[in-house]
Amino acid sequence: MPFKGYRITSNYGYRIDPFSKKRTFHAGIDLVKSHRSPIEAFVDGEVVYAGMGRTGTGLGGYGNVVFIKDENSYGHLYAHLDSVSVKKGQHVKKGQIIGKQGNTGKSTGSHLHYEIRKKTSPFYGWTADKSKSTVNPTTYLKNFLSSEQKDDNVYVVKAGDTLSGIANRFNTTVNELVKLNNISNPNLIRVGQKIKLPGGSATSGYKIGQKVRIKQSATKYATGQTMPRWVKNRTHTIKQVQKDRVLLDEITSWVFIKDIE
Repeated sequence: MPFKGYRITSNYGYRIDPFSKKRTFHAGIDLVKSHRSPIEAFVDGEVVYAGMGRTGTGLGGYGNVVFIKDENSYGHLYAHLDSVSVKKGQHVKKGQIIGKQGNTGKSTGSHLHYEIRKKTSPFYGWTADKSKSTVNPTTYLKNFLSSEQKDDNVYVVKAGDTLSGIANRFNTTVNELVKLNNISNPNLIRVGQKIKLPGGSATSGYKIGQKVRIKQSATKYATGQTMPRWVKNRTHTIKQVQKDRVLLDEITSWVFIKDIE
């Protein structure tokens, strides 16, 4: 459930507008904790707007807002906030506090209006036909988070990261990351960029950097050589994962996944 801890007061879709009393399209979902409760980002992304929404920008009437662009270039609008705690250009992580629940703008009470737009420009993705320019937040988040959980062999670049630092962290080389990601300039990586890592941890269930032990029952490496006793019942770090085998950092040789625990 993407909105755990919130009470849903109005879903995405057609409803009777509380101001006009007419049937109109509600482009987001209204969520409630309590007034001035901290609001956390539902996904990682870059803040493209933070502050009072100005008339004519596509954010007018929403009060204090935070507008975040995710990795798919969709815009996540957090509206009617009492206050904001992030700035334009800042990269935020899922779960990071971005502001407090409020009642600013055109609002009938303290709540969070959460809206996901298909674009972030022009007008921050706003169009007159909101049914076509937005998506159902519940459906989008469920699919987004499900895909994110399966993508274990991808690293998302954070502020201060370098390609050499990422390579060292995951026991690989800059050249390998450059080839795998078709990077033209190793010195230019951007915050939020996805870096594919060597191996197939997403399919094997094991992750690069994970500590494992080789079973006592193991007899041979995946490459065919006999496995010595000293390798067994010791902790090793996974360097790469490919289908049914892993490369262990300490012994730098492939072993079968069935032989580790």
